[in-house]
Amino acid sequence: MRLRLISICIFFVAFSKSLVASAAVTSGYVSPGIISAASNYEAPGSETKTVDSNLNTSYNLAGNGYVTYSIPVGSTSMKIHFRSLRALDGRTASYRLIFSDSKGIVQDSGVNRIYTDLKAYDFAVPSSATKVTVKSESRADYFALIVHEVEFVAPIDKTPPHEVTNVVTSSTDTAINLTFYTPNDSDFAGTKLYVDGVLVAMGNTKTSYQLTGLKPNTTYNIRITTFDTNNNESDGITMSVKTLPPADVTNLELHPSTHSILAQWINPESVGFMGNDLYLNGNLIVSLDKNTKSYTFLNLHPNTSYEVKIVSKYNEGYSSLGKTAIAKTTIPVEDITDLRVDAKYDRVKLSWTLPDSEFFRYVKIYRKKVKERSFWNQLFGATSVSAATTSDGYTPMFETNGTYWTDLTVTPDTTYSYKVKSVNTEGNESQGVTIETTTPSEPVPKIEGVSTTQNKNGDYVVTWTSPSEGIVKVVIGGKEYTVVDAATQQVMIPKEDMKTDFFGGYDAKLVPIGKFGTEGHAVQVPTVQGKKIEFPILFDDFVKTVINILTWAAPLILLSLVFIFWRPFITFLRKTIFAKGGRIKS
Repeated sequence: MRLRLISICIFFVAFSKSLVASAAVTSGYVSPGIISAASNYEAPGSETKTVDSNLNTSYNLAGNGYVTYSIPVGSTSMKIHFRSLRALDGRTASYRLIFSDSKGIVQDSGVNRIYTDLKAYDFAVPSSATKVTVKSESRADYFALIVHEVEFVAPIDKTPPHEVTNVVTSSTDTAINLTFYTPNDSDFAGTKLYVDGVLVAMGNTKTSYQLTGLKPNTTYNIRITTFDTNNNESDGITMSVKTLPPADVTNLELHPSTHSILAQWINPESVGFMGNDLYLNGNLIVSLDKNTKSYTFLNLHPNTSYEVKIVSKYNEGYSSLGKTAIAKTTIPVEDITDLRVDAKYDRVKLSWTLPDSEFFRYVKIYRKKVKERSFWNQLFGATSVSAATTSDGYTPMFETNGTYWTDLTVTPDTTYSYKVKSVNTEGNESQGVTIETTTPSEPVPKIEGVSTTQNKNGDYVVTWTSPSEGIVKVVIGGKEYTVVDAATQQVMIPKEDMKTDFFGGYDAKLVPIGKFGTEGHAVQVPTVQGKKIEFPILFDDFVKTVINILTWAAPLILLSLVFIFWRPFITFLRKTIFAKGGRIKS
């Protein structure tokens, strides 16, 4: 056992480094190097260099032979394994130890006799000695001094190399990767990797390690040490590294509606993935296979937050931590019901029934003009009340939380489409309910209750009791004189502008025109006394009739006169020509 220990110590010292003052050291046996040797006799099978920690080999210093060894630095003692061959007279060999340095002999042990049996002898080593010579003093070959081994007790450097630096770790669910920088120590020999106290790997030039086949979501205690050529090992760099849980789903998206939530995701591509468990507010709802990528949670409450969690499952019983998302179901937007319409030429009334919902806030009314059937509608029709026309052509008109609304901006002979949308407490609008209607034509206006008076200046004041909407056009002498607002219900005509007709009445008329341009029948302005000559037709109408009759009858009258007076006419021509000396041939 001791020989094995000596052998190990010799191996370590062969690769030892210089002693560092502050480092802790211990002592051990080391073998020196042989500087020189001489012998007068060499036994068969013997070896000159007895530094192999093997007592079966030896060096025979027959006669006055010697061997010189270098002393390891710091050696304090030496051990020599040697024996002597007994002479015929029973005497044994003698030896001398001479310690020296570069300047000469430091110490001489003198002559000493040894026993015939193999035995180890210990000697102190002077501190300044660098070599020692073992010399035979037998003076004869038969007094053989046999040297088997020489060992020195010298300090062995136990200082380990520096630690690794810049340790970087990364992990997956089943592996841990480590990278690091090794120290620059001259005697650095390699690194060792311990996991949970067990040596799992070592290497001479390793700057990285990879641990595979690990358990997911598990913490491992890892230590990386360094060792030198003497197998001195550092305390190491210790760290705790946790493997990742198995991969979760990615791109989890929730799409809520009033009573449901649609979940969509991308499944992991990890080996061993089996499927997903879906939880809603912590309760397992369904287990899905690895090919399913969406699911709809039904029968939910509106305006309520829900937490959706998807846990991915793997073979060997592993599960991911789970991917979580939160969504809130929407507030319902319920449409109105029983939408009705009542159209007049100048207004459209809408009425409806409100939805019975706690989330209802108000209705929003939109209008779209579908078709205009009258020139006057296009000329006098109302314009949109808002520029915020929607993409489908509807223009916002009004907002109310009531059950009816009257549109006073319509025109006659026009088709309108109305859309009524409900708006909930979050401002979301429903799809809306539509209804279409066409306004009738504007009624022909009638002017009634016309009377005439004169003021103190003699000017004529013409009044009427209806209409009160639209305009009233005043015509004097067949020409438009002025236009006034029907709502004023009067017009003043200066006395110098008033004209009378053939029968002595006022040649003035009032023509009512509706607010959408429909023109009514003209009414003649009455005289101040309120009386006028009754005549089947008005004077100007009579004159126009006579002229029209003459236009058609004049050619016939002229032709009749030709037939009646042609003979006197010819006689007249003849007399006229002959009177000038001319002749005419019959």
